Amino acid sequence: MEVYDVLIVEDESNLAEFHSHYLQQTQRFRPIGITKNIAEAKQMLRILKPKLVLLDNYLADGKGVDLLKDITATNPAPDVIFITAANDMETVRDAVRCGVFDYLIKPISYDRLSDSLERYLKYTSSLKASDNINQRHVDQLFNFQSKSSALQALPKGIDELTLELVLNAFSDPETVYTSVSLGEITGISKTTARRYLEYLTAQGFLSAVIQYGKVGRPERVYKKNN
Repeated sequence: MEVYDVLIVEDESNLAEFHSHYLQQTQRFRPIGITKNIAEAKQMLRILKPKLVLLDNYLADGKGVDLLKDITATNPAPDVIFITAANDMETVRDAVRCGVFDYLIKPISYDRLSDSLERYLKYTSSLKASDNINQRHVDQLFNFQSKSSALQALPKGIDELTLELVLNAFSDPETVYTSVSLGEITGISKTTARRYLEYLTAQGFLSAVIQYGKVGRPERVYKKNN
């Protein structure tokens, strides 16, 4: 079973780490590097030779769409899934012209990313199926780049905007929160904060420990996993 090496090019370190953690839970994708700028990405592309790149557009030293043009000029060129807040038609057009496999607009649903990765596996498998193909086979290849009609959303009670807000709160790996302190810093209710903390803990992104306060009352404290 082939495992695909993935390079993550993302300037939000906590989001990049969440991408990496997510990929580690899969059987077929292996994160091999994280970078937040174009200069380092070019070096990692040359040295690591990933099969797939998760690419953001707004980077510290330029735009991902410009790096994308360099990527497509290499041989062999890795495939690219564009993950960005850029929702203007010009960026979308440039990305499509450069042959990105998929284009995901932030904040993303990880079910949406999962769907994209699943279609990518089918796409690469189909490419290897035969040297001689017919029209049906060609149609199938192009259909793999279309969003699945059966795509599921995030679990009930979890939305992308609030999830990104909570993820941003854990940008410092040494930060710890209770549901109360997270609610205070993000402006969401204690109940909502607890729901998102438990969701991220179930996903393996956070860990929770019981901590006793000054008066001996236990409380759950959450910290990002390394």
